[in-house]
Amino acid sequence: MMGNPLYSDNIGKMCYNPAKNWQLPWYGGAGAGAYKKVFDPLVDSQFSFELIGIGEYDNNPSNLPVVVKIETGTANDFFIGFNRAFGPNVENDEADNEVTLVETGNNGQSYSQSSLKAHLTQGESYTFGNFAGSGRDLVITADSINIASAPGTASVSAVLQAACASDSDCADDGIFCNGDEVCINGGCFSNGINPCGGVVAGYICIEDNDTCSQIDGPISVELTTDSYPAEISWNIKRKSDAGIVFSSPSYATKNTVYPPSTTTLSSGEYTFAISDSYGDGICCSYGQGSYTVWVNGVEKGSGGEFGSSDTANLCTSDPPTTAPPTPGPSAAPSDTANLC
Repeated sequence: MMGNPLYSDNIGKMCYNPAKNWQLPWYGGAGAGAYKKVFDPLVDSQFSFELIGIGEYDNNPSNLPVVVKIETGTANDFFIGFNRAFGPNVENDEADNEVTLVETGNNGQSYSQSSLKAHLTQGESYTFGNFAGSGRDLVITADSINIASAPGTASVSAVLQAACASDSDCADDGIFCNGDEVCINGGCFSNGINPCGGVVAGYICIEDNDTCSQIDGPISVELTTDSYPAEISWNIKRKSDAGIVFSSPSYATKNTVYPPSTTTLSSGEYTFAISDSYGDGICCSYGQGSYTVWVNGVEKGSGGEFGSSDTANLCTSDPPTTAPPTPGPSAAPSDTANLC
């Protein structure tokens, strides 16, 4: 058996760790499904579940999961399983009949090195400090383990501990442009209030020196990320030849109000397009993301609830007025004025 740590022939009844079991098409299919569940502590700060070992997967009248994924909002996630020493896993070499916590990358969907973070006996806990950059600790506890029954089960709970009780408990995050830090449901978050008043006021926030600067360019894009910022991108193209003239920065911080992206473009007609690579928009299933596009301080497009993409037509100046038609055959008047 490849990777057999028992160093002997004809033995080695042991199975993959929870992260690998998540990736494999076994136990109801690869990824989330009836026997592979997902919990997001930033959405539900307290939750519990019961697990069954994969060695007793064929004796599962309660349809218990064999793997639970703890979503972090990044490519690196945590996976929890019950390492029941039974059947095809009876000769396991470590953590028999314990709850195991494993970390891996690529969202658990493809090959990535996995590592054992902890294995818990009944009553033991493991703490993920500053979970997902939230400033709050996530505590995983093996509440009970029952191997006297058939099938054996493990009951597990997770609690994202409160980091604050009031706004005064929240330290400044050092980011000037995202506003003040406030306490919301036990966690410290920026309130997203632009200290410069935003594009409507004619000023943008400059993070480099904590100042407010008057807007130089007529086009500005404001964006608030959802829980999956890496999926978001946008660009502005010329209508005449679809050439990209302005595009988004990389968004890495979830649930954050980013400073406006501003530019100056020559007079003409343009198309703004925003995309979400997963296809679920930026609001409202996984956060309250949104975007707004401004031209000369006038809102030209906004939203957040869309599928894969959303668009808006822009003009950096009023298009030329079409002259009245002259008698006799002539081309129909242009209606481009209605595009912006």
